[in-house]
Amino acid sequence: MEILNTLGIDFSFLLVTLIGFLILIWILAKFAFGPIYKILDARQSTIQQNLDEADERRQEMLRLQREYEERLAQIEEEARNKVQAAVRDAQAARDEIVQKAQAESSAIVARAQQEAQRERQKAMVEARDQIAELAVATTRQLLGSNMSDAIQSQLINEAIVHIGAANGHLPQPGEENAR
Repeated sequence: MEILNTLGIDFSFLLVTLIGFLILIWILAKFAFGPIYKILDARQSTIQQNLDEADERRQEMLRLQREYEERLAQIEEEARNKVQAAVRDAQAARDEIVQKAQAESSAIVARAQQEAQRERQKAMVEARDQIAELAVATTRQLLGSNMSDAIQSQLINEAIVHIGAANGHLPQPGEENAR
């Protein structure tokens, strides 16, 4: 204690000051630090809650972004498939049209060939008839007008056979009379 006296410190004053200081700390702890700690805890809790909400929102945003990207890829795939299907359908339609056109052109060519064959046969029949008439007329003139129907028919048949043989076509039995 002498040291305290030497330094000019009164021990009773020091003790009262120390007790006052401890009472002040206790009062501050009871009435000031408690509410301040509560405010700080509440603030920390609010900040943590905001951080958790921000993290949840970020996670939700990432999830939505992934869903959006997946849906976009799915839409692109569907569009690609639709375009490919349309191309296949167009090619099939084109092939069908080409096939129909070829079939129609083949049918037209076949009909034209048949028509040409009929016209050729018709022309041959007409030519044969004209030649037969000319042969009969010539024979009548040579033999006179006294030719019987039987002789005339025989001459026509012979002329038809000779004309058919000259054209490479031999008439079938009864064909010369089929006119």
